[in-house]
Amino acid sequence: MACGSRNSLIKGVSGLGLGYSCQDLLTRVAGAENASDHCSFTLQEKALLGKIIRILSLTLFQLTEISSDTLESLSQYMPPGVDDCYTGMTFESMLKSSDDAVEDLWGIAGLVLGLGTSVTALFRAGSYDAMGNIKLLCTSSIAEAASLVPDSRSESVHIKLSIGSCLVLPTVSSFCRRVEMMHDTELDDLLSSYEDLISKLLQYRTPSICFQNLLMAACIGAGSLLAFILDEGVLSLDVQRVKGLLESFKSIYTSPNPHFVHLGGLVGVASAMGADAGSLIHRYNSMTPQAVGHKKVIPKSTD
Repeated sequence: MACGSRNSLIKGVSGLGLGYSCQDLLTRVAGAENASDHCSFTLQEKALLGKIIRILSLTLFQLTEISSDTLESLSQYMPPGVDDCYTGMTFESMLKSSDDAVEDLWGIAGLVLGLGTSVTALFRAGSYDAMGNIKLLCTSSIAEAASLVPDSRSESVHIKLSIGSCLVLPTVSSFCRRVEMMHDTELDDLLSSYEDLISKLLQYRTPSICFQNLLMAACIGAGSLLAFILDEGVLSLDVQRVKGLLESFKSIYTSPNPHFVHLGGLVGVASAMGADAGSLIHRYNSMTPQAVGHKKVIPKSTD
């Protein structure tokens, strides 16, 4: 359905489902008695992961027709150790079949969400370049969207691409930071990108549904990213900076806006306060006793 349907919303929903299906790939633990079976399962799951990434990236290209070396690289992704995970699709064939596609901004967002939620499986497969490409695709689309906000071209594919990027990038960034594939300075720059985007969207108010959806997604994503930064203590943030972002959320859900925009502001606040309302996958808190090396103390008996 991700590549066969003529409706982009169905493509997006299917893409999101494919991304979530990656969560259980390559999680089997090998036992001494079934090492050969484990190796076989691993290769099969790597091949499946390769097909999923290719389908998502090629379908995304089909809907956006955006010129992107990053997207093209993802469309040719092959997991390490797998000789061939070819899906029978190319940029040319997908472009030819895109003429009858019914475009929907949440269809595009769903495909981006699917790519973003696959990063944990890509890490287990050792595909660090693919992880970096997904992170780059999302960060660059948000920066591009911020530059287009004053423009009247509300239907730009960069705007539509950035909606899914705003939602999934905190998940991608938090995981990359935990596995030391992202520097703290990158997190700071990313938070600044969210702040810049929200500020411009508030400054240049427009009745465009596309921009209103982007504002909602930016609020949810910014709240999730801020929560991760504060929970992990990876950055020293100025109190006024945090307060300013929360004030922006407040102005969004107290001003005359569509209900879904109000929802974005409220979810942003809830996430920033630690509710984790905007996360797409479970985040493990590194401040657990196991993570910091604490030992459980059992009181001695007084008998």
